[in-house]
Amino acid sequence: MNYANKQQGYYGNVRHDLIDFFGEVNNLKVLEIGAAYGETLYYLKEQKKASEVIGVELFKDEKNLDKYKKIDKLYFGNINDIDLSIYKNYFDLIILADVIEHIDEPLSTLEKAKSLLKQNGVLLISLPNIRHYSAFVKIFIKGSFKYEDNGIFDYTHVRFYCKKDMIELANKANLNVLKSEGSISNYKGKSLVKYINKLTFGFFEEFFSVQNYFIFGK
Repeated sequence: MNYANKQQGYYGNVRHDLIDFFGEVNNLKVLEIGAAYGETLYYLKEQKKASEVIGVELFKDEKNLDKYKKIDKLYFGNINDIDLSIYKNYFDLIILADVIEHIDEPLSTLEKAKSLLKQNGVLLISLPNIRHYSAFVKIFIKGSFKYEDNGIFDYTHVRFYCKKDMIELANKANLNVLKSEGSISNYKGKSLVKYINKLTFGFFEEFFSVQNYFIFGK
């Protein structure tokens, strides 16, 4: 996959949605797999939510080196190939923000991430929800599975997940679900579907959520 052709905006942002979902923290040792330019990690350290921040990113953007934030360490390469054994049982929090759907061997990634967590450490994961109603409209109404530059049908996605699929994958890595939520639940703006979701006590949450969020523990 040619990730280098992605627009900078695809990577360059602080994931406030994930931070809000995770809740208040301070002085954590944090690893982000798929750290991009390090914006989220940098923010966590600047806000003293993290004491040490380390990132892993698939490739180095040589044309935009000025975009990289000053974090403690940034490794480049495939997470499944990088030797991170010095960090065994080290991190309080490992973030995989819209990463799992890009990985050929996600189980290996989760198992490796688990080995880097402290006993009470957690994985914070977000990923697109293929069960969103827009996917139904696109495939069954419009009759198309055309890939796009971003979103659920991003052309760099190699796998697709519903909420149940992600939980089953995590269970295979002997990880336990501590918290899960659809993006419609923590959407900050006004939305008719958010209102409908509340009225139905979350019954349609999976159909209204573009993304799913998870916290997994050992």
